[in-house]
Amino acid sequence: MLNYAILFITSLILCVLIVPRVIKKAVKLDVVDKPTTRKVHRKIIPLWGGVAIFLSFAVVLGLLYLMGSDIFPFSLLNGTGFSGFSVSFRARLNQTSGVLGLKLAGLLLGGFVVIITGMIDDKTGLSPKKKLLGQLIAALIVVSFGVRVQGFNVPFMNHYVSLTSGQGFGGGVLFLFSAAVSLVWILAVVNSMNFMDGLDGLAGGISLVSALTFFSLAIFKPSTSLAGDNISAFIAVVTAVLCGSIIGFLFFNFKPAKIFMGDAGSMFLGFTLASLSLIGSFKGVTAITLFTPALILSVPIFDIIFAVFRRMNKGVPISRADKSHLHHRLLALGLSPLQVVLIIWLIAAFFNVIAFLLA
Repeated sequence: MLNYAILFITSLILCVLIVPRVIKKAVKLDVVDKPTTRKVHRKIIPLWGGVAIFLSFAVVLGLLYLMGSDIFPFSLLNGTGFSGFSVSFRARLNQTSGVLGLKLAGLLLGGFVVIITGMIDDKTGLSPKKKLLGQLIAALIVVSFGVRVQGFNVPFMNHYVSLTSGQGFGGGVLFLFSAAVSLVWILAVVNSMNFMDGLDGLAGGISLVSALTFFSLAIFKPSTSLAGDNISAFIAVVTAVLCGSIIGFLFFNFKPAKIFMGDAGSMFLGFTLASLSLIGSFKGVTAITLFTPALILSVPIFDIIFAVFRRMNKGVPISRADKSHLHHRLLALGLSPLQVVLIIWLIAAFFNVIAFLLA
């Protein structure tokens, strides 16, 4: 656990160091969020906080990979508990034909595309179609690098259905189905997190709770498929770094916020969490494949589902913003922004505990 703590602290410190520089750059380029009747804050707040999250996340993982096989070994997990086996992050990724290394590359490259899309949107504003196109390109990248649904457990029947077996026409159909489900899942979670980013610390806190749950699943309920403990160790490493980056940002984002993560940050967090849930869907880290991640990310997912139905019922475009999201409704009850954030955090934590127990 010490190695994971080191990764967590390193990414946290790095994010704390990067955020002030991002604030200065955002203010200089006028990338700021100005108050409106729909928004809660009453002063201009710099955006691009997600850039600091991404940079600290990517730099720590990149350095960890580049450090080689002898400098920074990791004691990883096996199927029955802690093992004494130590091996570098890079060596671990390169096992099994480098399949996990490809997934990390896809995660970082897709995340970069999402960040660029969000930065442009925060700066100049993108139409919903152009923003969706950027999200789709990022999702296609990570899916093409092998991050997709590999199969699913049938609830309560202990039966696993593989989407990777089969050759010829049947195998092609399974692949297309797996890729399509994965793309829809990633886009849904990305936009769910984007919709939830409406109060200081809200999207960051929900993402933190979700990442901690994925980390806990990887540590305490490790996968036993695909090169033994590789998946669990991979998920644990990535989520430890992600948690550090999120908390480093939250130091500046929790009320009163000095910076917002912007669309760049909310979309990146949604993209990363969605991708990690798919990487972990190898028969173990998430016991019912998308059901457990859906519980982990239930608050933003339910919020976007209700928003879509609400706007369809009113006959307005799905992309049109309104003041009927969960946090808006709680604010309308007379709760303070801090109370609303804490309540939604507790709701998210409740569903995450259920997800952990069910897994």
